[in-house]
Amino acid sequence: KAVVSTQSGHYGRDPKDEGEYTVNVTFCGVDVPKAPFKVKIYNDGPRNKVDPKKVKVEGPGLTGDMILPDENAWFKINYLEAGPAEPKVEIVGPDSQPIAFNVEQDGKGEQYVSYKPPKFGMYNVAINFGGMPLPNSPYKVKISPKVDASKVKVAGLAQIVRIGDSPVFNIDTTTAGEGKMEAQVVSPSGKLLDFVLDDDDAGHHTLKINPSEMGTHTISLVYGKVPVPHGPFSVKVRPESEPDKVKVQIENSVIRLGEPTKFKIDSTEAGNGDLVVRILDSLGNEVEVDHDQNGYGLDTFTFTPKKEGEYVVDVTFAGEPVTEARLAAEPRLKLDKLNIFGDGLNSNKPLKVGEECKMTIDASRAMTGDIVIREKDPNKMGAEDHADLELLVVGPDGRPVTLEIEESEPGVFKVAFTPDKAGNYLFVAESEGVAAPKCPIPLKARGLKSVKVYGPGIEPSGNLCGFDTHFVVDAREAGEEQLFVDIVGPGTGEFKPVPTITEPKKGLFNIKYDVSLHNNYDVNVKYGEDSLNQGKPYKPKVHTHSVGAFPSTRRRVEIQITHLSLEAPSSCSVDDYIDIRLKYAQRFKSTAKVCGPAQPPTVKVIGPARKLVDTKTSVKDSTYKIRASPVEVGAHKVVVRCSDSDLVYGSFSNMFEITK
Repeated sequence: KAVVSTQSGHYGRDPKDEGEYTVNVTFCGVDVPKAPFKVKIYNDGPRNKVDPKKVKVEGPGLTGDMILPDENAWFKINYLEAGPAEPKVEIVGPDSQPIAFNVEQDGKGEQYVSYKPPKFGMYNVAINFGGMPLPNSPYKVKISPKVDASKVKVAGLAQIVRIGDSPVFNIDTTTAGEGKMEAQVVSPSGKLLDFVLDDDDAGHHTLKINPSEMGTHTISLVYGKVPVPHGPFSVKVRPESEPDKVKVQIENSVIRLGEPTKFKIDSTEAGNGDLVVRILDSLGNEVEVDHDQNGYGLDTFTFTPKKEGEYVVDVTFAGEPVTEARLAAEPRLKLDKLNIFGDGLNSNKPLKVGEECKMTIDASRAMTGDIVIREKDPNKMGAEDHADLELLVVGPDGRPVTLEIEESEPGVFKVAFTPDKAGNYLFVAESEGVAAPKCPIPLKARGLKSVKVYGPGIEPSGNLCGFDTHFVVDAREAGEEQLFVDIVGPGTGEFKPVPTITEPKKGLFNIKYDVSLHNNYDVNVKYGEDSLNQGKPYKPKVHTHSVGAFPSTRRRVEIQITHLSLEAPSSCSVDDYIDIRLKYAQRFKSTAKVCGPAQPPTVKVIGPARKLVDTKTSVKDSTYKIRASPVEVGAHKVVVRCSDSDLVYGSFSNMFEITK
């Protein structure tokens, strides 16, 4: 027992516990040199009776081998030969907090110490015996992971989980080391969710849950007491069905008549439920639909509109409406917007045989997509030969004409054909048996090369004044058209030649005309709008008759019929005698003696049937009087013959009508 004497400056205290004490001595409030002092107190006597070196310790609780957090870490202390003392143990964790431990006396001189490290880290285990630390105390115990949790692979977290589903998540620890897999599943309301965790003892685990709440569930995974990185994992649980998540993809609200129309429906995120698609036409009738399921939740529907109008696509999912899309079915080709133009279509100008006829069909504003235009041939029609627009040209013989069709630019087609014969052609453009506006379109083809013009009336010689001359126009192979003949020459008024045109046969024309004056004439002949003879007039020459010859010192004179005057009644009866006076013009009296009384002219009167009428002639000076006795009704002609040449009045003034 220590005694404290204040007079001598000694202090004393009775320590009650064994161990090391600290004694601090101050004088006048100042520490004395070497203070404070360490003093060890022993219960069983002097120090030399206890030897910490003879204390033996062993166990994973001092090494950390195979110890994980929350697992039992133990070690034994054997102090049987170390002296009369009791071991003292103190354990401090990684955060410098004391760690609870349990001590069990295992016989005299031996203790069993166990503790559970709460987490990974460095632990200090201090063991003292007889107030003195063991040689290796404090022991550094490192609790470290025995697995590589970063190599744990979790599959299935991205899947869509719905109420009523029992999703399974696959966990692969084959490369993470050997450890125990633990899991915890928390619902959106914070409740722990039951689960089933299985493994095959080969590193493959399955986690199965049965969620009953909508919302985000968290899954925490711990492997070998190490949380799996990137956790806790979130799994969103959605309603059993979500019709608003159904995606209906219809590319165009305008569809083409008779063409398969496809649309796609994606219900991969819509949950569980039946997908029902109905298509109704404008009358409310359900249309047949083909269904092709490409994969889970990916569907393609196809239908073919067979008539114009509005179609309704009605889609429901899990009994709930999704959409009601309206589609307008239009023809592939709108005939009212089709523009057809070209040779012979928009003008009265006829086509020409042997020359290519070019037409253009502009469907750029009339089509709702790519179209097919082809020549119509009933002999080649088939189900696979569908065309949006069919073209046909029928020739004069009723047979189709071969067409050449080429698309010069998108929606614009060039059509060409060559008429091989003259006549009327018919151009037809139709779609599905419906003719395009203004169709059928009549076309005319004229083969001017096949028109033949012949006869003395167009020849440069052989035509005489006062006599009918004629020519023929043969257009029987040139098609039906009107014939125009115009004779241009010196005569005017009553002396202007007027042609008479008759058509004894279809396309065969006879043209007659009389010319009062001798000269060169132009005969212009047009068939339809085109001039014959390559656009040049025929140039016949009309000659007069010689009425006398003069001495060589005098020039030769020809007296035209206008130098004569014929006096005759315009009409008379068959019971009458007709007096016809033929008189030379006064200014030719002196030169006309050759045809005077010494050589009287011969006058003939010819009836309608080209029969001669009896005549009697008397002459006085230069006037000749012819009395005729007609016997038939009709037009008569007077023919005057002088010096072997006929003088004939070509105008109607020399004609007179005989009546009863």
